[in-house]
Amino acid sequence: MDPQQQSIIQLAAGASPANPALWPMQLPQCGHERLVGNNMRPSLYLAVFKGSMAEVEKLLPQQHAAALDCEATEMVDVLLGWRPALADQVDSSGSSPLHFASSDGDLSIVRAILRAGPPGTVYKKDSSGLSALHVAARMGHHRVIKEILGSCPEAADLRDGDGGTFIHAAAREKRSSVVSLATKDPMLRGLLDAQDSDGNTPLHLAVAAGSTGIVEDLLHEGKVRANVLNNDGDTAFDLAAGSTTSFFNMVSLVVALVAYGAQLRPQRQDQLKQWGGRDKVRKGIQNTSDSLAVVAGLIVAAAFAAGFNLPGGYGDNGKANLRGDLVFKSFLVLNTGAVTTSVVAVILLVYGKAASHSAGSWKSFAAALQLLWMSLVFMMLAFQAALLSVATTKSLTYGFQVVYTCILVLQVWIVKWLGVTLTRLHTIWRFHSQGRKHFDVKRQYPFVKATVLNLQLFIATSFLISIGFQAIFGLNRRSMDTSIAPSPSPLCF
Repeated sequence: MDPQQQSIIQLAAGASPANPALWPMQLPQCGHERLVGNNMRPSLYLAVFKGSMAEVEKLLPQQHAAALDCEATEMVDVLLGWRPALADQVDSSGSSPLHFASSDGDLSIVRAILRAGPPGTVYKKDSSGLSALHVAARMGHHRVIKEILGSCPEAADLRDGDGGTFIHAAAREKRSSVVSLATKDPMLRGLLDAQDSDGNTPLHLAVAAGSTGIVEDLLHEGKVRANVLNNDGDTAFDLAAGSTTSFFNMVSLVVALVAYGAQLRPQRQDQLKQWGGRDKVRKGIQNTSDSLAVVAGLIVAAAFAAGFNLPGGYGDNGKANLRGDLVFKSFLVLNTGAVTTSVVAVILLVYGKAASHSAGSWKSFAAALQLLWMSLVFMMLAFQAALLSVATTKSLTYGFQVVYTCILVLQVWIVKWLGVTLTRLHTIWRFHSQGRKHFDVKRQYPFVKATVLNLQLFIATSFLISIGFQAIFGLNRRSMDTSIAPSPSPLCF
């Protein structure tokens, strides 16, 4: 077969062009020996090229045509049953039909090739040194990998052109399902610490790719060695500084690595380079502080206005008419909390912007964000208390339930977006216990601990909404019960 052309089984496995206009342009350029090998008709090649089951059924020998049905995947099985050598043919890039099927993730075709092809089909590599197992790992087709390893367990030891296993390929491409398959299989545990030609383990590549989920899976489930040095003398932790990832993802990486005992390479503290993204963080603080200060100022203004225009109004003596009501008292407390937290947030934002080049700028900014979130919570609850103190209807109750349900959904989405799961909470707990020993981490990543603490405070503050919501309704019911209670009858003598 001409190496410049694709074999008929590669076309059936999914390698044919999708544009039918290319068929008449490509086929006439080759003789039938060059197209599909000796003694094979160009018409059969064209039928497979077009994916026409009806034409293939007519052109194959009678005993093989009888095995065909309406499913397109059966075409590969029948063609391999007719000529098994087709599974071993490669194109100009060295790709075999198994490479194409593994890339597409089609289990039925992979099974057909493994069942009918020669034993060495799994071990074939393309011109880049990739086996079909590596191709499936790069695409995240964990079921294909499981099928290949079930048919040929020794293929797990195959290395690509860079000396990496299929787990290296999956870690580099952030294919968590493939890595999870390896961490849960005792037979593959030995490959989790394997090093490629550059000395990198899958953990090195996962950190460099910024895949926190894979890093945590390798450390927690795979129990990999966290401090292996590559050829450049770097541990996996050292590569986190150069990872092209977002700020919160970088924080998640550092938290996971510290939690499971990963360390930076041995070096002098005075030569320790801080994380390069800190300048971007400081620039972001400067750009955001003004907008947040305006929001905090608006909350202060709204809270002040609510304080001077109390629900229920004033009596002739200048005092609030509802001053004895429990819900009204809760309104006063919540409104005062909104004013206080907003004013402090403004002060911290102004200080953080003025001292943006100091080490405490991020801490003050994070504290201001936390206080601003608390002021919003206080203001929402104060608004609820103000309405319930003067009006109690079912529509009002249901309206608040809808509003707070939407807020709860938003909170869950934010927490999920930040990557906080039950497993991550366990990792955060370990981070706090292990982080005290890592003075070099504090110097290189000064924002991490403050970010984790503020994230936990954000989650705790979010619970205040549901607790305060129920508490205010409880106070309202209690106040209503007190107001309608019958007065004691006078005693008669």
